[in-house]
Amino acid sequence: MRIKAVLFDRDGTLTDFDSTWGPAISLVLKDLARGDETLLATLQELAMFDVAEARFTGPSILKVQSPKDYSAGWAEVIGEPDPQAMLERIETILLEHCDRTVTPFDSVVDTLTALNLNGMPLGIATNGTEASARKQMQALGLGEAFGFLAGYDSGHGSKPEPGQLLAFARHVGLEPGEIAMVGDSLHDMHAAKAAGMM
Repeated sequence: MRIKAVLFDRDGTLTDFDSTWGPAISLVLKDLARGDETLLATLQELAMFDVAEARFTGPSILKVQSPKDYSAGWAEVIGEPDPQAMLERIETILLEHCDRTVTPFDSVVDTLTALNLNGMPLGIATNGTEASARKQMQALGLGEAFGFLAGYDSGHGSKPEPGQLLAFARHVGLEPGEIAMVGDSLHDMHAAKAAGMM
């Protein structure tokens, strides 16, 4: 069957996760630690992240889970009594810095521009926030390329559940089987399988 629309994951698929998010994650962890080196070491271990080098050291949950998924556990570890306030702190810092070091993989911008010019409906489904996805695509000059952008906070759930993918199918008026989901993680593949997409 011919592919009639394409839905992309963002981090690790369109953009290099480490280069894009490393500096912002460093700021988040330092902000949460508030000068407590022992706490900072704990947060680095939880995040599998090296603050000094602004890089990930292993298969971090930050690469696949939404901030809402991991922030509650972090709040418990650091003794934060208001997990929602902590989530808001994390997301504020990430949104403020998300476009400063956004790093697309080679040929991504040219490929997406060409697909858009050829009339291919395109979308993004990310476990980050919708606002950060929009801000990053604007920074890359791709703000008009995507007719659909969904984050975990857009009302469709998060991957590996298929809600974002099915919402894209409804948005473009196509059957899921006519759409290709392009991603780099098992969350993306499991969501695609659950939605009935290629």
